[in-house]
Amino acid sequence: MKTRNFLLSLAFAVLALAGCVKDEVYLGPPTISNLTITPQAPSSTDNVTVSVKVVDMQGVSNVKLNYKVGEAALVSVDMTAQTGDIYTAQIPAQETGVVVNYYIEATNVDSKVSYHPAGAPETTATYTVGAPSIVMNEIYSRGTVEEPDWVEIYNNSDVQVDISGYKIYDSGGQSGGKEKKLIPEGTILAPRGFYVIVVDDESASGFGLSSGGEEIWFESASGSLVDNVAFPAIVDETTSYGRMPDGSSTWQILTTITKGTANDDSPAPVQSVIKLNEFYSNGTDFNLDWIEVYNTTSDQVDISGFKVYDSGGQAGSKPKKEFPAGTVIPANGFVVIVVDDEEESGFGLSSGGEKVWLENTASEVIDSVEFPALTAFESYGRFADGTATLKILGTVTPGAANIDAVYSSIVINEMFSNGTDEAPDWVEVHNTSAESIDISGYKIYDSGGQAGSKPKKVFPAGSIVPAGGYLVIVVDTEDESGFGLSGGGEQLWLENAAEAVIDTVVFPALTETQSFGRIPDGTYNLQILETVTQGASNTPAK
Repeated sequence: MKTRNFLLSLAFAVLALAGCVKDEVYLGPPTISNLTITPQAPSSTDNVTVSVKVVDMQGVSNVKLNYKVGEAALVSVDMTAQTGDIYTAQIPAQETGVVVNYYIEATNVDSKVSYHPAGAPETTATYTVGAPSIVMNEIYSRGTVEEPDWVEIYNNSDVQVDISGYKIYDSGGQSGGKEKKLIPEGTILAPRGFYVIVVDDESASGFGLSSGGEEIWFESASGSLVDNVAFPAIVDETTSYGRMPDGSSTWQILTTITKGTANDDSPAPVQSVIKLNEFYSNGTDFNLDWIEVYNTTSDQVDISGFKVYDSGGQAGSKPKKEFPAGTVIPANGFVVIVVDDEEESGFGLSSGGEKVWLENTASEVIDSVEFPALTAFESYGRFADGTATLKILGTVTPGAANIDAVYSSIVINEMFSNGTDEAPDWVEVHNTSAESIDISGYKIYDSGGQAGSKPKKVFPAGSIVPAGGYLVIVVDTEDESGFGLSGGGEQLWLENAAEAVIDTVVFPALTETQSFGRIPDGTYNLQILETVTQGASNTPAK
C-alpha cells in the first residue's frame, strides 16, 4: 500500500512540474515582404511612397525606411503603420537621372532586427528617376507538364527596354541555394509590352511556383532588386495573380488568365458547352474573316440569338453580331459565322491579333479568346477541339476538326466526286510556292485511310508539282488504296512523306457538273465551283 501511495505521489508531482513548464515559441526577427513604390516609374516631380508588409508574432516595435540619394548621406525615416500590416513612408522628389537606393529595417518588441531586401544594407532596392519601370505583372502557379508555371513581366513605360540578364527567383535563388533564372540575351520589351518567362523548366535555375503561395524576386542585370511580391494560394487552375490595371501597385486574383496580354478583372465566363474554337483573321473579298464555334456535347444545341463581338461590341460603340434564328450546332459539331460582312454588326478580325467574346441569349459572356497576329496561311484555335489549349494552326479548318498540321506549300485545291467509269473521282493538289516540289510518297485519303481500315493512296515516285502548278491524282481506282469520293460529301486528308498531316478539307454534296475548290487557288476560301477545272486554275462563279 505504501508503494502504491508513493507512485501516485510521484505521478502527481511529475504532472504538476509539467504544468509549470511554459510553451516555448521560436522568436525570430520580423518577416518583411511586398516591397513596392508608387508611382512605379517616378518622374522628377513625384514624391515616392514606399510600401512594405511587416509581420511579427510578438509585435513590431519599429519599421524604418533607409534611403540614399546619389552619393548623399543615408537618410532614415520611421514608416507609418497602415491596415493589414502595411507600413509606408515617402522619399521626396529628385532630379531626373538620380539613382535612389533604399532598404527596410524592421525591429520587433524583443529588439530583433531584419532587413529587406536580402543582403541589406549592402544590397538595396533601387530606382532611377525618369527611367522606365519594369515589373512583375502576372503570376501563374497551377502549371502542368504541358503548361508549366510562368511569370509575366511588363514594361510600364513608353520606351523599349532591354531586360537581357535580369533575373527572377524564389526563396531558393534568394538564399543562394540554387541559381537564379536568367532572362535570355536579346530580350527587348516593347513600350507597354509583355514578356512571359516559364520558370518551372528542367534547367538548373528552374523552380516551380507553389500553388499554396510564396515570395518571388526580380532583379536587374546589375543585381539591384527591381520588384518582389508574395503571392497567395491559387486554388483554381483557371485563375492567376496579377496587377490590376497593368503595372499598378494593386495585386489581385484574376479569374481570367491573360498570359502575355493586358490583365482583365472582368468576371469569369459562365461555364458553357459552346466554345469559340477557331479564328481566321486574314480574309479577302472571296474569303471574309470568320469565327468557328464548337459544341462540346453529344446533343445538338440551338445557339440562335447568341452573339459574338470584338472590342467595338464590347465597348458598345457598335452592335454585336448575332447568330441567326435556327442556328443549331450538331452534337460535337461546328458552326462558322462570317464576321467581316457589310452589316452594321460586321467587324473585321485584326490580323495583328485582338480579343473576341461570345455571349448567350441572357447576355452572359460564355467564352472569350485573345488571338495573336496571324499570316494568311494560319488560323488560331483549340487543339484538340473544345479544350483549353489554344495555338496557331498551320492548317485552316473552317467547320471541321482542328488539326495540329505542319505548314505546307502543297494544298488540296479541287475535288470532283461524281466520277464515271471513264472519268473517275479525282483530287487536285496545288503548289503555292515559287519552286517546284517533289511530293513522291505523299498520301491522300478519306475516313477509311484515316481510321486505318484501308491503305492510304500514295503519290507515286516522280510526282513533281511545278511552281504555282497543279497535279491531279485519280482516287477512285481499283487498287487496294482506291476510294470513291462520296457524292454526298465527306472529309479528305493530305499528309507528307513524313506522315504529318498538311491539309484537310470537308467538301459538301456536289452535282455531276460541279467540283469543290479554293478561290483563288491555294487560299482558304473553299466553295462549290460551277466550272470544273481539273489540273488548271479554279474559276469563280460568274
